Amino acid sequence: CRQTYDHARLEVILVDDGSTDETAAVAAHVLGQSGLAHQITRLPNGGPSRARNAGAAIARGTWLQFLDADDLLATTKIATQARATPDLDERVAVVYSNWQRLARVAGRWQATPPVVNPRIGDDPLRDILQTDNFLQVGSALIRRSWLERVGGFDERHWLIEDVDLLLRLAIRGGQFHKTGTAEPLLFYRQHDGASLSRRDQRAFTEGCLRNVRMVEAHWRAGGELSADRAAFLAEAYFQGARYFATVDEGIFEELVRTCEALVARFLPPGPAHLRFVSRLVGYRRAERIAIRYRRLRHGPPRGA
Repeated sequence: CRQTYDHARLEVILVDDGSTDETAAVAAHVLGQSGLAHQITRLPNGGPSRARNAGAAIARGTWLQFLDADDLLATTKIATQARATPDLDERVAVVYSNWQRLARVAGRWQATPPVVNPRIGDDPLRDILQTDNFLQVGSALIRRSWLERVGGFDERHWLIEDVDLLLRLAIRGGQFHKTGTAEPLLFYRQHDGASLSRRDQRAFTEGCLRNVRMVEAHWRAGGELSADRAAFLAEAYFQGARYFATVDEGIFEELVRTCEALVARFLPPGPAHLRFVSRLVGYRRAERIAIRYRRLRHGPPRGA
């Protein structure tokens, strides 16, 4: 372990979520020689939420660091964030920092710009939902008591389950505290075509929409759905509508109606040509025109 945090205060919980190789045996050997307090538990493959919950149930610490198998922590990550925790109010559920993606270039993993600089401010639900403000769960420490308060990760979800958790923490009143420098403290390996989100775009999009609906329901229930927030939600639903326009006509129509209910005479934020045509004929018809144009330009799918 290369972490600069006091090793005597670290506990490593490894959850083998149905691996078919020698992962558990290799990990047991390495941890056995590390001097770190550790436990290894084996489960049949049940998805990331189940694995994380299983690890959290075993761990004894006040603050939990979740780390997927192939992601990397900067050596100062835990020490940097842990220094902030003694002075934090009990309402702080998450301590987070900057992070960065790694991409495979010429057979080697290299950091790719930009450094992601998430900011969770006075409107946390909106901040958490923004794609360019993504708070990668491994870049955070999560307070155990708050994780238990919301029932942990939702084990029904295999995709976007981390955003779901952060939203539920914020809805319950959990606060977010940022610490560290401009340097990234977590490195996330971006696998081309290998991740669940890239292999199943429909499930990924449905997960994103599920989270948007959760936020809308919360704002409506509290009488907090301002015009500005309604416009934000409509743009989020629009992203789903663009995907489903060529996949499922029924869902596309439902999402368009949702956008129009949130914002009268809804116009897409972009691209420019789609927004222009939407001004003339409405977004629904403009999207269908765009689809026909793309098909004419690129021809029928191969094998058709």
